[in-house]
Amino acid sequence: MFSFSNGILRIGKEKPGLDFFIDTGFFLLLCSQFATPSVGEGVNYFYYFAFFLFVGLTVVKLMLLFKSKGSFIVPSFTLWFGGFTLLSFASSLWADYPANCMLVMSKMLQSTVITFCMAQNYATRMGLLKCVRMFSWGGVYALAFIMIKTPFDTWFSGGFGFTATALNPNTIGMIFTICVLVSFYFAFYCKEKKYYIFTLLQMFMVILTGSRKSLISSVVGLTVMILMKSQRRNLIFRIIMVLVFVIVLFYLIMSVPELYAAIGVRIESMLNHVFSDGGDYSMSLRQSFIEHAKDMFFEKPLFGYGINNFIVKIGQRIGVSTYAHNNYYEILADLGIVGFVAFYGYYFYLAISLLKIWRKSSGSLVKLMLVWVAVIMVCEYGLVSYYQVYIHMTLCCAYLFICAYNNEDDFRETTPSYFKYKNGVYE
Repeated sequence: MFSFSNGILRIGKEKPGLDFFIDTGFFLLLCSQFATPSVGEGVNYFYYFAFFLFVGLTVVKLMLLFKSKGSFIVPSFTLWFGGFTLLSFASSLWADYPANCMLVMSKMLQSTVITFCMAQNYATRMGLLKCVRMFSWGGVYALAFIMIKTPFDTWFSGGFGFTATALNPNTIGMIFTICVLVSFYFAFYCKEKKYYIFTLLQMFMVILTGSRKSLISSVVGLTVMILMKSQRRNLIFRIIMVLVFVIVLFYLIMSVPELYAAIGVRIESMLNHVFSDGGDYSMSLRQSFIEHAKDMFFEKPLFGYGINNFIVKIGQRIGVSTYAHNNYYEILADLGIVGFVAFYGYYFYLAISLLKIWRKSSGSLVKLMLVWVAVIMVCEYGLVSYYQVYIHMTLCCAYLFICAYNNEDDFRETTPSYFKYKNGVYE
């Protein structure tokens, strides 16, 4: 390690502590969530290595903490999602197909464990900032991995990333939407210029996936983040800047042949569907799934058909076994109003808590957290994500921000200078 102060250059080697290896495990865990090939439960060795490294070292840290203090904290995020997981497991008692309930239990339990460990390591101001930064770098890793693994002649054919990861392009698009927002946060709010490059590259990835909801969410999220920073004297300038950005992006997508092939044709189809009732087969089919989910909810409104049973029931009704393409109605169909309140009640707790902080604070990080939660809630209208680990890792950051907001005991001499800005990270 090198340091220079008072005209003296110090050269030394600092031994990495336990936290360094925990952070390494967490970063590898993000990388495995963002871009590791989806090769089936139990054989994704990179993911399980990262999982056991991060969780195992956190357990060691907790044991040492318990030995010295005699206690440790169980965060409310764990109580919430752990409780929802138990409700989902219990639904196998009344489900028509109990075996299907078990298919999502592993991922839900992993989400519970991972977010519990995140809370033990990153519930401080500096800890959370480090955690959030790793989302951006995880996106850089995913970008490089997918580009290297995907033949160039298929880059602009739509569904970019599926060949490399076997993940649904909408999932890949959602992952990069999360990364775009955090990269832009560090570039725009924290004035770290290299993150503008990350933002542009990750936005390019969103376009190549062909995911309309991800593209719209990214553009709207970036717009909101720009306008939330604005002071009244330059609000009009920022609005004009946003409008120019949207117009230029739309023009490029619709006029550059490669971009049009990747996503422009799908945007055009969506606009025809919205404004002239044109035949967008994908959107019509998704709406049909949602209508069936509504019917199933009204058939069993209290507890539903059991977690992950929609996929079987819809197959019996229309001959296509698929999810509802809507997290809200999927949960209503599977777990009824009880499961819906249990799941989304915590979302509203996060949103209301963040709004209260935003109203009384000039800090910038709360704006990213608000946009993250809002984007996830909007995208879940076209995405089933209640068992997706990366979604709960992102939501957990919003919870950790609420925990860290009133914690002023973790400042160090290495605190970044932008903590001291008028519109700094927390204050």
